[in-house]
Amino acid sequence: MDTTAPASAIATCLASEGVRYLFGMPGGGNNLDVIGACEASGIHFALAHTETGAAIMASAYAELTDTVGACVVTRGPGAASAVNGAAQAQQDRQPLLLFCDTVDEASTPRIAHQNIDQRAMFTPVTKWSTTLGSADSEQVVRDAIHTATTPVRGAVHIDVDPGYGRRHAPPPQPAESGSMSDVARLVAVARRPVILVGVGARSHSAAIRKLVDGTAIPVLMTYKAKGIVPDSGVNAAGTFTGARTDGAVLYEADLILALGLDSVELIPNPWHYQAPVVALTDAQDPYRYFDAEVTVVGPLATMLEQLPQLNDSWPADFATRRREVIDRALLDGPGLGPGIAPWDVVRIVRAAAAANSVATVDAGAHMLVAMPLWKTEEPGQVLISSGLATMGYSVPAAVGASLATADARIYCFVGDGGLAMSLGELETISRLRLPITVVVFNDSTLSLIKAKQKPHGHGGSAAVQYSRTDFAAVAAGMGIPSVTVGVEAELQAALAPNDAGPQLLDVRVHPDTYRHVIDVVRNGVAG
Repeated sequence: MDTTAPASAIATCLASEGVRYLFGMPGGGNNLDVIGACEASGIHFALAHTETGAAIMASAYAELTDTVGACVVTRGPGAASAVNGAAQAQQDRQPLLLFCDTVDEASTPRIAHQNIDQRAMFTPVTKWSTTLGSADSEQVVRDAIHTATTPVRGAVHIDVDPGYGRRHAPPPQPAESGSMSDVARLVAVARRPVILVGVGARSHSAAIRKLVDGTAIPVLMTYKAKGIVPDSGVNAAGTFTGARTDGAVLYEADLILALGLDSVELIPNPWHYQAPVVALTDAQDPYRYFDAEVTVVGPLATMLEQLPQLNDSWPADFATRRREVIDRALLDGPGLGPGIAPWDVVRIVRAAAAANSVATVDAGAHMLVAMPLWKTEEPGQVLISSGLATMGYSVPAAVGASLATADARIYCFVGDGGLAMSLGELETISRLRLPITVVVFNDSTLSLIKAKQKPHGHGGSAAVQYSRTDFAAVAAGMGIPSVTVGVEAELQAALAPNDAGPQLLDVRVHPDTYRHVIDVVRNGVAG
């Protein structure tokens, strides 16, 4: 038996897909065989500090390079620690292969140490959980790549056991369904269509731009779809999350055309809109966020070509006015004492950043200003954990994004809570000398959770308040040039040029400023 066959198969298949980086935190055993085989094939290994961080790095890398992401971790605690990273890739529709060492099948009846059923553990959070052994190793890896990259994209977990002699068939793909003739009938009578674009449409930007070219048809984009139409264009009406702010556009529509929309991205609000919904998607959505009049499942590129011309009776500046109303509402918040308002943090950083810069955004209250105010012209210029909405995402995502886009500075927006979860990866940024600016919204508070507290009860400050941490000092100790900023002029002066190395900006913000942001999102704005 060739015990190196699985590692060689992994390296061969990843190299043929154009993968340039393998991320991970290895243990012993076949982890090191996988790393060695990949390095021999020209694939660099990027060492992380946590398994979840490594998986997030790999999934962000995959999103920006349109290849599969690859991550290697050890058995037992390493695999268990990677579950959140696999779940994030799965729910954010990012193609990820997670290779885990495992107690080999022959030893399982005897060995209890670090022996957990990893395939069972990963099954609920991946598209496929399987074992790679000596039987037809390359085909198993190719099956895994195909599964991860076929809509709906997601994560595949692979236990690497060189002594394993069987092979598991990959899961079947969804069949096509629906009728484009029914779509054409509804499109023909609509005069004020609105287009919703989601994560499944990310690779179809050119076709969607062509669809609305020369029209004033509003396009609302989910977080993962930002940039499919440029924010500077006449069609961009803002982000679509399922919040009340969407209603100003959707209540005016007589047809809602959902393209690649995946309900995993939408917050759990009721659907009040009366316009019929037409959904075109590469893969069936098992959830019913709304009841579509017509759903067609099939190759989205083909369906976009078959769509008839859309009628347009929208005012020429409708989408632009709606977008500007939201921006003004966010930027017109009150000043509340010392520190910089979170909306001004994003405004200042975006103004200083090059056009091709990429932002990574963590979960937390700051995302509610970062996502609408970080203007994008192309897909992939902002990354966020949308489906899982996990804290601790943006720092490791910045590492993966930086290795995927060598010519762009990455701006990592993160709250103090999320940074504390991923603090070790600052050393990764320092060690690799990556052009990443980490912008910490430091208010020592879980601000989004605080906004959900009732005035009396729910734990009070003990449930949401941290003591102040000097993140600039921590980052400096890891070799990252850092500064604490408390006023706008200091922030503007501190931002590094695009060709510089890493930096961290510990920005002091007032926690109560987020009340204004929450009010805008919850209650909508008049326009």
